[in-house]
Amino acid sequence: MPTAPRHPSRRAARLARRLARRLAWLMLGAAIGLAAALLAVSLVRSAAPGAPVGVVAGLTVAAAAALGLVPGARELEVTAARTMLGTDAELVLPRRPRAAHRVRTVAWVLGHQVAGLAVAAALFAGVPFAVLVAVEAVTGRPLASAVPPPAPGAGQALRVLAAAGAGTALLLAAAPVGAAAAVLAGRVLGPTPHDRLEAALARADREAEHVRLARELHDGIGHALTIVGVQAAAGRRVVEREPALAARSFEAIEDAARQALGELDALLGALRQDRAAADDRLADTAVELADVVAAHRRAGLEVTASLDLPDRLPALLHRAVRRVVAEALANAHRHGGPGAVRLVVATTPREVTVDVSNPLPTGRADRGAARRAGGRGLAGVRERAALFGGAVDAGVRGDRWVLRAVLPRPEMPEDHRDDRERQEAP
Repeated sequence: MPTAPRHPSRRAARLARRLARRLAWLMLGAAIGLAAALLAVSLVRSAAPGAPVGVVAGLTVAAAAALGLVPGARELEVTAARTMLGTDAELVLPRRPRAAHRVRTVAWVLGHQVAGLAVAAALFAGVPFAVLVAVEAVTGRPLASAVPPPAPGAGQALRVLAAAGAGTALLLAAAPVGAAAAVLAGRVLGPTPHDRLEAALARADREAEHVRLARELHDGIGHALTIVGVQAAAGRRVVEREPALAARSFEAIEDAARQALGELDALLGALRQDRAAADDRLADTAVELADVVAAHRRAGLEVTASLDLPDRLPALLHRAVRRVVAEALANAHRHGGPGAVRLVVATTPREVTVDVSNPLPTGRADRGAARRAGGRGLAGVRERAALFGGAVDAGVRGDRWVLRAVLPRPEMPEDHRDDRERQEAP
């Protein structure tokens, strides 16, 4: 729906307010600059009455620039730029200022004072002088401008026009200077290249954390919901004919829901803790690998399993293996055909391998769905394997869907000891 055009008087009022605020910003800089200049000149003249003018001017500029090093100067300038200049640019208040921040703050404070003094001189000295010259040209009598009187006639008219033009330009000088300051504020008080790099790294960390949390939700809660859905459907079909079997289905639903609540509680705790502590908590509360297999068996999945997972594996690697197995069995439950699912988890001193294969569904449409199965879940499995430098191979092999994940394991002193014991054994 098109918006109604704004009234010209409102635009004029808004423009007037903007010019007034920018003029106030310039006058603030003029006041600070004048005070700093008077203080510096007074101190120099008192300490060294015969100091050259160049030395006095240099020390005055140095004193004005030093105001940018005063604690809180950048905060005040940023607030003034936002409220008085009306800049929309990104302005930075670093928690730990670097040398680049201090240099930019000094440059901005000095520029603020110079711009304010220049506009103040134009308004309070240049405009009155232009008026005085115009009055002298009209009256034909010299007053106090020290400008030679113009020739009568055309010379007087040209002098009046020149004085009027110069006075008008000086009177309106605050507008372009304020607009330029509003544009430069974002470049001087905005983020440095180091700030942008830190912001990009922080954004990448947040995105990685979001991906990690999404993967945890999919692997943990999605796995539990798969079991709940299968068991609920089975219990609904047999609740009247075989109440005992329906009761076991409801028991499996209860166990899966309890485990999901534990995973969800741990995941919510991860949002309030640092990453290392969160990983430890999630590893502690995650169900064991045998429990994952048992849960799917209770849900009606026929699983033949060979599990070789030593207790001394690092917690993160142990948890990654459980997640891979849980995702593979959940996909077999959702998309596989009737028949046994073969699961083999093997461990060597160098790696942990997870092999899962399940029959394909019988129908052509079902086979196509199986080939497309595991979109987000399979992506999560690949991401977990990549974190350890491993790889995942998944696809159709004959009449079965096969997934093989290889997760390298860090070398442990016990591994070398086991190797030596096997070599020394008769």
